[in-house]
Amino acid sequence: MLSIVANASQVEETYGLNARKSLLFSAIRLDSYPFVAPLIARKDNQQFLLVRQQEQGNALSAGVPKEQIKFYAPWVTIDPRITADTPASPSLTSLVQELADGGPVNLAADVVYSHFLALADSVDLTVTDQDPTPVTAYELEPDEVLRRFATWRETGVRTARRLIENVEHLDGLADEFTTDQDSRYSALKTLVEDRALDALLLAAPPNFTEVTGFPQPVGAAALWLADSNRLIVLIPNATDNAPGRAVGRFPSVGAAVHALAAGARTGVEEEWISVGLARELEREGAELAPVSSSLGHWRDIRDHEDLAFQVVAARASVFAIEEALAWAEQGLDAGRSFTELDINEVYVNKVAEFRTTNKVPFGIEPYFTNLHSSNRMLFPGPPVDFPINDDTTCIQLDAGVRVVCDGVNVATSDMARSLPRTAAAKEAYAFFFDVVREGIIGQLKPGVVCEDVHEGTLRYLAPHLKRMVAIGMLGTDVDFNTEYRKRNVGHLMGKQESFSNELRPGYKHILGVGSYGAAEIPWRYENAAIGTEDLWYIGRNRTYILSKR
Repeated sequence: MLSIVANASQVEETYGLNARKSLLFSAIRLDSYPFVAPLIARKDNQQFLLVRQQEQGNALSAGVPKEQIKFYAPWVTIDPRITADTPASPSLTSLVQELADGGPVNLAADVVYSHFLALADSVDLTVTDQDPTPVTAYELEPDEVLRRFATWRETGVRTARRLIENVEHLDGLADEFTTDQDSRYSALKTLVEDRALDALLLAAPPNFTEVTGFPQPVGAAALWLADSNRLIVLIPNATDNAPGRAVGRFPSVGAAVHALAAGARTGVEEEWISVGLARELEREGAELAPVSSSLGHWRDIRDHEDLAFQVVAARASVFAIEEALAWAEQGLDAGRSFTELDINEVYVNKVAEFRTTNKVPFGIEPYFTNLHSSNRMLFPGPPVDFPINDDTTCIQLDAGVRVVCDGVNVATSDMARSLPRTAAAKEAYAFFFDVVREGIIGQLKPGVVCEDVHEGTLRYLAPHLKRMVAIGMLGTDVDFNTEYRKRNVGHLMGKQESFSNELRPGYKHILGVGSYGAAEIPWRYENAAIGTEDLWYIGRNRTYILSKR
């Protein structure tokens, strides 16, 4: 029998791979880390690590032997040489079918529920149940939560106004700031009504903190009850510091949902909860409805309510990223050698410097960091102890910070700059700023559809592709438009990089006043991994580039 487990400690113990530190997308996807995390597959005397191909460079850089890895979900690239010698199955489902070879498959209780949903109709599947964990239920008053966020926002608005007071291209943006608009619960009610839910269980960190206004205790989940609009927090191992008032004790999360909800239909984050928890809920009579994408959208469409915090995040990012790469450029020009980790240290220190210099009264922390030399790999990934010297052809720094109030994430950023070292890469990089700021952000206005922005970007790029070929920054062995339609040219944010509303084919969301996101052109070809990305906001009168100094 093929068995599949997701235990992060086992992955680290067996392969020396800490998924949250060594893999990029595990850090980016705050609401769906288990969905992109590696899995261990065992059958007979064989064992493999199952990894999404976008993490290929990171897994190999961490020292995992290539012969012990099976990749799936092929990575999109305009340079086919990058993945030419590494096959990847089209999906996790197809990979599991291949490894099972017609035999049964057992999922450990810790495997994310979305994998179970994908595999259930494709293989002979069994699931190991989880042991129940007793929880205590605490009720929060939604009005108290709203007041908590409003108080933070007052501080955020004062801070953001100071930061952009003399930034000419952001003139007028401060008029968009607000402290008294908060649709988190009204939008949540709409989501629940649209999906005909009796209850909604929120366990993923950005959703939990968005609905409760408190840091998330280990193993805690929030429960929204549709019939009464009550907000309950379920916490294992009752603590004196729990938010709200205790309203009951239950032998498991499933038992609590059964006892508290007025009906069976329960929304769950299929990209976060384990299949063990899903089965526990079902044994208690719950009818599960996957809502990960719907909750991502719920966060995305309310970003304008936290605009002040997002401005702080954007200004911190552009300062820290550009200063770190300036330090690297000066060092290389002076003949010094250092490592990717040295650049990262400068970047982190610059984030702290920004907060101190500007007297920001709340936290600014790293969210994710994609920092690597093109000499090491063209795949995206966190920094490692790799030398930066005269051989370095390009450095990419694509990173984000999160703004934190009393342990709650209230905004994130995502932007990229690069340090090209060859003539061709420098020319391409300069052009990509035009693409991002004119070709992508130039399209953004109320009423524009996400997928139409992508198509407009391809039209903007089309006249320039021959030049990219001429300078060696693009080949003729791939259909560029076909490949680039497989990835986005930007996305909304929503307390993390959005995977619910992207600027790519198939995404029908209509942008409006208050939409906030990132526009990007990642270009990895030959000896240069170039990242160019800016944050934008659609205001009442115009669209702003928040991450332009």
